[in-house]
Amino acid sequence: MLSAKKRKTILSINGKIIPLEKANVSVFDRSFLYGDSLYEVVRTYEGKPFRLKEHLARMEKSAALCQMKFSQPTKVYEREMLKCIAAYRAQPGKKNEDVYCRIIVSRGSGKIGFGLKNLESETLYVVMVEPISMYPNPPMTKGLKLQVSKRVRNHPKATDPAMKSGNYLNSLLSYLTAANAGYDDALMPDQQGFVTEGTTFNIFYVKRGIVATPPLDVGILDGVTRRAIINLCVQLGIPCREVRFPKEYMYDADEVFASSSLKEVLPVYNLDGHKINGGKLGPVAVTLKAAFDELVKNELKLG
Repeated sequence: MLSAKKRKTILSINGKIIPLEKANVSVFDRSFLYGDSLYEVVRTYEGKPFRLKEHLARMEKSAALCQMKFSQPTKVYEREMLKCIAAYRAQPGKKNEDVYCRIIVSRGSGKIGFGLKNLESETLYVVMVEPISMYPNPPMTKGLKLQVSKRVRNHPKATDPAMKSGNYLNSLLSYLTAANAGYDDALMPDQQGFVTEGTTFNIFYVKRGIVATPPLDVGILDGVTRRAIINLCVQLGIPCREVRFPKEYMYDADEVFASSSLKEVLPVYNLDGHKINGGKLGPVAVTLKAAFDELVKNELKLG
């Protein structure tokens, strides 16, 4: 295992920051046995996390969807995330580095078996902080090359994608198939062939100045950045529709772009081998990225 120094990682388990090489979780933890965990990711700007409370509110909704009762209030998770971010930036030479901060909450550990009576611990929470530079995105001028997966998104009546859980095998397999074919990542359709979302991001397309994105009830995560972009469209007078659509609509789009906490607004220039907008940066993505940057600056009161 790499040392914490080499990984440049701050790690906290149940409120205690520990060296990475000493970190361990029980093999009887339900996150390991069943993927029975939830998580959220925020990134910082000048050391300040963007919409952390909104992410934790979404985690509470995820907990309700999977019948998980947190042993700690989310204000404890917020405090621990802020503490770990501060600890990272307190390291020599790290003060000006922005970070990726992930919190994972496992239902706990105990005897093997699904029943809650088998639990022998409280919920376990882990916070990881690493430099944002470890999760680089291509520049907007290069954008993303995506494949529409043949593997369908989980049905909302199965493992609801609205729940941000650690059970990510469906998305992981879609990503691996796309990566093996030379793509950056994958988009996933539903059972009817309508586009849902990417493996870790939401998706938008633009046609004749109108922005379209899949609705929540198609089976997608209620992305914090997605929500911000929709609101920015309203403020800027850009028509925005939440509608179902097949992948072919994006082949003929004027623009396609992805959104997430890490990707912010990132154009897609190649979809299943189809060039979008001739592989050139489009005006709507440029406008929304600039507006998003301004939103972050004003909301976090950046210098």
